[in-house]
Amino acid sequence: EGFLPRDLIKTCQAPNGSGARYRSLMKGEIDATTLTEPYITVAEKAGCRVMVLAPFHGTEVATQAVDAETYAAFSRAVKKAVGRINADKRKYLQYFIDYYKSDPEVAALTVDDLSPGRLQVVEPAPIPEEEMERTRQWMVGWDMIDESSSAESLVDSQRQNLAHELAATSDGDSG
Repeated sequence: EGFLPRDLIKTCQAPNGSGARYRSLMKGEIDATTLTEPYITVAEKAGCRVMVLAPFHGTEVATQAVDAETYAAFSRAVKKAVGRINADKRKYLQYFIDYYKSDPEVAALTVDDLSPGRLQVVEPAPIPEEEMERTRQWMVGWDMIDESSSAESLVDSQRQNLAHELAATSDGDSG
């Protein structure tokens, strides 16, 4: 959306996982799809074209069973990981290859094939209210949720904010 009028957007059922979506694309079962690394690079090597990139936002979602303290501990760990990755992105690109090495097309990649600029990670943060409302409206527009659904029914903002406050004030030794 934003590139085409909504009536020109044709949705379809695509498999879960970038590897399965890539294979479906290459078999001609779907015309376009979303991919993550290393499958973006694999697709480019196969002659596909990237139309749009959307980096990871940095907001995690948890069920009501996860208390604010646990969410905060998770956020502290993610924050540490983000710092390490951003300090030396190239060092972490090998993980993409190692994780998916059972796929011969991925196993054939080297770190030099991957683009460090695509590895964009940010520290966890609460979802901004305007973004949450925009997302809610988008979901209503695609009939994914009912018009009466509020942003608050989708995200427990109070718990989310408490968790991020706890993560910010903690020294991180307890998580």
